[in-house]
Amino acid sequence: MTENAPDRKKDIHVGLCGAGIGGVFAAIAIARAGAKVTVLEAADHLGEIGAGIQMTPNVARLLRKYGIDEVIGDNLVRFEELNLRRKDGTPVGFTQINRIEETLGQPWWLVHRHHLHQGLVTVARQHGCELIIGSRVVGIDYLASDEVTVRTEAGKTHVFDLLIGSDGINSIVRRTLFPTVNPRPPTTNCAYRAIVPYDQIRHDPIASTLIQKPTMEVWMSEKAYIISYPISAGTDFNMVLSHHRPHPVSTVEDISMADLRAEYARFDPRIQRIVDLIPSAQRWPLLVTGPLPSWSSPSGNVVLMGDAAHSMTNHMAQGAATSMEDGAFLAVLLREVQAARLELPDAVRLYERERMPKAYRKQQVSFLNGAIWQLSEGEAQRARDRAMEPELRGEPLLRSPNLYGDPATVLEVYGYDAEAHAERALQEWYHGRGWRKDEGTGVEAPVAEKVMNWFLPEKKKFASKI
Repeated sequence: MTENAPDRKKDIHVGLCGAGIGGVFAAIAIARAGAKVTVLEAADHLGEIGAGIQMTPNVARLLRKYGIDEVIGDNLVRFEELNLRRKDGTPVGFTQINRIEETLGQPWWLVHRHHLHQGLVTVARQHGCELIIGSRVVGIDYLASDEVTVRTEAGKTHVFDLLIGSDGINSIVRRTLFPTVNPRPPTTNCAYRAIVPYDQIRHDPIASTLIQKPTMEVWMSEKAYIISYPISAGTDFNMVLSHHRPHPVSTVEDISMADLRAEYARFDPRIQRIVDLIPSAQRWPLLVTGPLPSWSSPSGNVVLMGDAAHSMTNHMAQGAATSMEDGAFLAVLLREVQAARLELPDAVRLYERERMPKAYRKQQVSFLNGAIWQLSEGEAQRARDRAMEPELRGEPLLRSPNLYGDPATVLEVYGYDAEAHAERALQEWYHGRGWRKDEGTGVEAPVAEKVMNWFLPEKKKFASKI
């Protein structure tokens, strides 16, 4: 199909296997694109386990556009600054968050996974998405016809034009398509997740000095770090405590709290006091999937998204964000399928062509940021700290090992607009690369956007004269 195909609506039924953050967000985006949406969830109730999550500007823009932020309300927490420290608390790097927010035109939010998921479910239902719990998928037939037939453990059958595997690390959809693929821990790195109420911290004269204003703090150490930030309308102090084990960790493990506290016994006394307040925790693996050669079935009637396709380490706070980007991107293409301007297999191919390199890039950047935060004491660590040090004096840097403030990384990761990317990809699909170039000047549209149009009012932007 071309963009100029007759305007005849083609109703499609999209099924999603998995109602986590990425799956429910994708359901909203696809329903907004005009498709019928059904989400099958194995669990007997809808919800998210875990603790805090960052909604960085690249996905804050999507929460705002879809009105999800209004549903979540005050549980989306803003913060003022990021402080990077050595394990003893000595500052080495700094990011003023409002500078990033003003540059990108989007907030940087912190939220409990439960509050985020509740908001997504509410908005999904408002958009007519069918969310079916107790629907563990046990069989997928995608070869017999263009349609996909899904069987659940309860004996129910569902038929879809497109099945999306949004079922995470242990995806049955991925196992059906690619049975030999297994997510793996790339190193012995793993993490604890924990929450301590602010009311408890305020009673400690030492620890309370950390919570005088809303900040994100990172304590960097050899083979370990702690990152903290406020969630739940500023009532809870969220922590991710990264560490290494003698062996790779592949599943969630129960732990001894004495071992956890011993792991961080020589850290900054302020955060050490808060660690001592953690009532319980588990050890979580950091598993990476892929990069895979494909995310889809040969006929394009089944496709993967999120952790099912590209799980990554957590060091850039982009796991859920990348999944949400997948859903937003795919929804733009399915809008065209619904309007009979694009064939479904072509939409899936275009999604893979554009999103697979983006996800792989983020997997690499996330891994490397973890390496930066966990350098061994010595020459490399001192070089990292020297490179960040001008940030403490308020000096702008052209590049920095502080990737949460490094200009290039901020623009590439946190300034990314999945829907705009999808629209550009569609135009290129319909018209070829030539559509982007101004005949008189030779300037391509993406170059004009990156260099000039980003700061100009809409009526003053450089426009092609083709």
